Order: sequence, then structure tokens, then C-alpha cells
Amino acid sequence: MTTGPFAGQAPGKLILCGEHAVVEGHAAIAAALPRFTTVTLLERPGPTSLSSDLRDERLLPALLTVVPRSGLEIEVHSELPVGCGLGSSAALAIATLRALAAREGREASFAELYERGFLIERAFHGNPSGVDHAVSALGGLVRYRRTDSGPEITPLHIVEPLTLVVVNTGTPAFTTAQMVERVRLRGSSRELAAIGALVSEITEVLTTGGDQHRLGALLDQNHCWLQRIGVSTPELDRACAILRSAGSLGAKLAGAGGGGVAFGLCTPGSAPGVHAEATAAGLAAFTVIIR
Repeated sequence: MTTGPFAGQAPGKLILCGEHAVVEGHAAIAAALPRFTTVTLLERPGPTSLSSDLRDERLLPALLTVVPRSGLEIEVHSELPVGCGLGSSAALAIATLRALAAREGREASFAELYERGFLIERAFHGNPSGVDHAVSALGGLVRYRRTDSGPEITPLHIVEPLTLVVVNTGTPAFTTAQMVERVRLRGSSRELAAIGALVSEITEVLTTGGDQHRLGALLDQNHCWLQRIGVSTPELDRACAILRSAGSLGAKLAGAGGGGVAFGLCTPGSAPGVHAEATAAGLAAFTVIIR
């Protein structure tokens, strides 16, 4: 006889600026997305098994870093595509830890979610910065920096909501671990420092109600630096060009690169047209408002 079920849920994320630089100790800004992964645990005899609508052979080994190896059936349902920069593994990690806490009759603290989330994230990404699962656990918009003494995590309260059109190139991204290693081998410290400086400027615009045209220009600059460190692709560059020509104030890739997603910053009035043009160009698109 099974007992439970015990469920946990967590959102995906979108990095607005600072990817790759964040691995080297610079800050990044990321937002939780209103798209979720749900993990449900059912108690049953025998080895722990997995039922999932995600297709990734790393799933069960990653989950077994935190769940018991016997006595459970794990069901995973996700609104997030795998491997495209939207934090599917981070959402999986946080949802799983919340389900485990529910099984124990309690609610997991942020400290627990953050520390134990690394166990699952490392199974997918090798040396993750921690920003993905920190944002998934906290929600909202967050400025994140990893330091030797622990993470600096600052929720950002922005003056004006951000309207973003997110597009998926349909090109599977390389793994985060592969892209981080590629950047390391290129010796891109100067470029990463420039990205870190952009994060400071973008933080100022977001928190003081600065001109969104300036914000769009800063996002374009961030994409240019990501091109220089070799993590963009022709498909991502094309996606950004489509977003800009359709009326976005600025556009960039999001996540580790090598494929996956990009987004354009829009005015509320321009977003429907940008979304329509991106879709007409063959890109899977959705619009999100970050508050």
C-alpha cells in the first residue's frame, strides 16, 4: 500500500545578465519564470524508480544523490524544456528537496535548498555557480554573486516591470559544464570582467527606474561580450537579430549558450508584435513579465 503522495514544485529561471562571469566571482541577475517543475514522491517497495516527461538519462542518478535508493517512486512533470537555458535542472533540484521535506512533514528552509541543491546541480553541470537553484528557491528577481565565504544573494525590487519575449532556437544547447570549460580554456578574464561591470550598470537601471532604452543597449552589449567569449551561435545571433528588428529594445542569449534560448526586452505595447514576428520566423516564443 502506497502512502503520500508528497509533492514539491519550483520555477525555472532566466538569467538577465552575467552568465559565465558569475562562475568567476562576478555578479549575475536572474529572474524566476512562471513555468514550473513538479516532483511527486510515492512510497512503494523495491528500488527507487522514476517516471518523467523529461527525457534525460542523468535524471535518476542525479536524484539519487538526495533521495533514498529504495522505497520510492518519483514522478516528474515539467513545463520547462531540458538543456535550453531555462533552469530545468535547478527547478528539478528544488522541487525534489521540497517533496522530500513534505514527506518528513516539514518545509525546507532556503539554506537547506541552496546547500543540498548543489548535489543535484553538480550531477548535471559539474561546477555550477549556484545562481540557478538559488533563484528557483527564492523566486522573484535576484542579484547573485558567489564568494569564498558564501553566496551574496540580494532580492531586487525594480521600479518598472520588465516585459520580455523569450524565444527558443530549437538548437539543443551544449551542457553548462562544456560551455564553462570552453570559456576557461579561452582565457576570457577581461571579457568576463566587462560583463561583470555591465551587471552593475543594469542593477542601477533596474532599481532606480532608469531609461529602458538604456537597459536594452546594455543587454545588447552583454550579448556582444558573450559572442566574444565564444558561447553564442549563428542561431542565437539570428534570434537576437529577429527580436531587435521586430521592435525589441535589446536582446541577448540567456544561459550557458551553445544553443538554447534568447530574449528581447520590449515595451508592453510592442511585445505582441515581437512575439508574432518571432513565431512567424519559426521560433518558439513566450512572453513573460518580471516584477
